Amino acid sequence: MSPEELERLLGDPYDAAGPYGFAAAVARDERDAFPEELCAALREAGFHLDYLPAEWGGRFVSFDHSMLLVRTAARRDLNVMPGTMFGITAATCLALHGSPEQRKHAAEILARGGAVGFALSEADHGSDLLANTARLTPVDGGWELSGEKWMVGLGRRCEAVYLVARTGERGPGAFSAVLLDLPEGAERCERSPAVPASGMRGIDFAHLRFDRFPVPADALVGAEGQALESVMKAQQVVRVMSMAGSLGCADTALRLTLDFAAERRVGRTTVLRSPYPRREVAVASAALLAADAVALAAARGIHVAPEVFSVWGCAAKHVVAESTEDALRRCGTVLATRAVLRTEGPGGGLFQKLQRDAAIVRVIDTSTLANLRAFAAQLPSLRHFGGEDRDGADRALAEVRTVFDLSAPLPPYAPDRLDLTARGHDPVTAALPHTSPDVLARLTRDGELTAADLVTRLLTAVGGFPAELAGADRDTGPADLAERYAWLHAAACCVHLAWADAHATFTPAWLGACLAYLLARADGTDPRREAAALLPAADLAAQLHAANRLFSVLPVHLA
Repeated sequence: MSPEELERLLGDPYDAAGPYGFAAAVARDERDAFPEELCAALREAGFHLDYLPAEWGGRFVSFDHSMLLVRTAARRDLNVMPGTMFGITAATCLALHGSPEQRKHAAEILARGGAVGFALSEADHGSDLLANTARLTPVDGGWELSGEKWMVGLGRRCEAVYLVARTGERGPGAFSAVLLDLPEGAERCERSPAVPASGMRGIDFAHLRFDRFPVPADALVGAEGQALESVMKAQQVVRVMSMAGSLGCADTALRLTLDFAAERRVGRTTVLRSPYPRREVAVASAALLAADAVALAAARGIHVAPEVFSVWGCAAKHVVAESTEDALRRCGTVLATRAVLRTEGPGGGLFQKLQRDAAIVRVIDTSTLANLRAFAAQLPSLRHFGGEDRDGADRALAEVRTVFDLSAPLPPYAPDRLDLTARGHDPVTAALPHTSPDVLARLTRDGELTAADLVTRLLTAVGGFPAELAGADRDTGPADLAERYAWLHAAACCVHLAWADAHATFTPAWLGACLAYLLARADGTDPRREAAALLPAADLAAQLHAANRLFSVLPVHLA
């Protein structure tokens, strides 16, 4: 299924009477209702099969394809993601270390549209996983499980659950995973009512409580003590798909804002042509276009360089989550009072739903701080950032060519190549000195001096990053530098897209707006100070909206 086919299936999202449009999404949100009809239509079309490999009965092609499909559906209602694809975490863990029987069992559930839950977090410990207390106690024939798991997606609907519990006393090796069937009314297992959340209303986030629940020996996934390794690798995949949700929310928010700003008049002009709101729209547009480029690169990068995706994925997740949140905030500034009305204004309350849903997806796989910590510790292990190692630079250049040439075929996804620590190079920053000269020459030849200056600024910043890393303050420096690195990584992605874009879709105005936004964020300054480079982004977004296209470098046409 292509995104265009999905759009045709679901129809015009602005149709107030349509079951798959914005009005229906807001109505469900008001009732805290699960998107039954929308999810049923998507399952009928096989949407839920797109993240499952062929051997599981699915039709997975690549992560860039899957992300684009999910983003297209999520622009209507983010709840389609948890409603149809919450099994991705459990499926990825089982693909890494599950037995053939466990994989087959999970595949049968997921392929028919059922749910396999993922139970990791505990209310008292949050992201401090090593403090979790749910325990598997050995007994004859297996274990007994006691403890409570928090915010389990589709916890009251799932037929089975991938659950991580303590089997040892200390360290990451103290935790093991089991795949449990949870028939309705199972003894010694209590499924609590859904936990109310501000966003993704109607989605079943439930507590699971176990009291000496019997667990057979063959329920163990992989070896004892192996669970956290599987989980940390699986989270890299989840980050890719969660970015699609963030992009979907921001896409719809920007459309609502453009519609309002183009029609609403202030004196002799429109809101969109008034200086201050126009600048806010430009910042929101640049933030979303940059996030699109970074997410697309990550979705392709996990195929090409999975060994370093523990850094690449964290950087992309941070940039996409922060950029789309910024875009929503800027849109809210332009919409003003209409952004806070519950049932009136643009979308009849839709903007509020988008804000709340985006806040949930921002932390659904990990918190912002935990994500920064996850790759801050890895930065010193990256051998170089600017490509001074010739062999490493050649390899990085080859990887970048495959990732950023959007017409190039991708190698098959190899989850066994995912690693917990990136011990080599980040190809995105390593290849920058070797792709940027071509981009600079093109920009200078065409008189695009603003964009050329931004590329030069990026080269200087990336080249100086090792010195910044060496002199970082031990207390606050690692997380701060990880955040700065994420924005520089993102800016390098944009340069590589311009370098590899044979069809010149990634224009100088597009590149300049994205770089201006990303470098301002890397420097910790307000992007509005880069107004000259950012303003064209408002026109780019307006053109894409008028052409009924996704706010993306890819030409996806919408219903």
